[in-house]
Amino acid sequence: MAKLILKFNNEVIDHIDVVQGDMKMGRKPTSDVVLDNLAVSGTHANIFTIGEDSFVQDMGSTNGTFVNNKKITKHHLRNGDVISIGKHSLIFVSEVTQQESTEDFAKTVVINPSAFDTPKPAAAKPRHVDTMETEVSKTSKEDRIGALFVLSGANSGKRIELTKSMTSLGRAGKRAGVIRRTDNGYMLLHAENEAESPRLNGKPLSANGTELENGDIIEVSGSRLQFYLK
Repeated sequence: MAKLILKFNNEVIDHIDVVQGDMKMGRKPTSDVVLDNLAVSGTHANIFTIGEDSFVQDMGSTNGTFVNNKKITKHHLRNGDVISIGKHSLIFVSEVTQQESTEDFAKTVVINPSAFDTPKPAAAKPRHVDTMETEVSKTSKEDRIGALFVLSGANSGKRIELTKSMTSLGRAGKRAGVIRRTDNGYMLLHAENEAESPRLNGKPLSANGTELENGDIIEVSGSRLQFYLK
């Protein structure tokens, strides 16, 4: 489990466990992490955690949120990162934990993804490499497996890996959206049920769909999902 070491004016005042889902930080007494200082907005920032991945996002604060002295909008947290909010700082400490097994929850949110499989393209022929050439291997977005974490709704707290060609989102018998796996990553697309079209990061989904990015929030059929790359 990851932790936050909370400091004020460089003095440690608390140690906070990072929980799954949202952790709102701000001056409001209802915040998950209360930062009582005039430089802090009511709802200043949010940390959302999916499995072993945590992200910090500025919530439109007046004075901004900084990670390692750089102003951010959204940032994937790494061990040792320092989040600065006003005169408060929070050191993110990640502890290595055993990876939880992926649960199959194709009940309400994800509907029988295997039913929408499409044939995989034929494997590309090996590229000839000259004896003088050095090939550098790089990890790119298309090499990583996408997954969904259910932040709220009937299946809250559950995860699913997006290993299929297509994964359907919506209520039983009514597809509201589709996640298609492509050569370059993952696309969120409309389905036939336009009345329940998904929203992405609080906005309506564009007519042609949108390529998903690490940390995107999908709202569909009363559930709130987080997309992330493993």
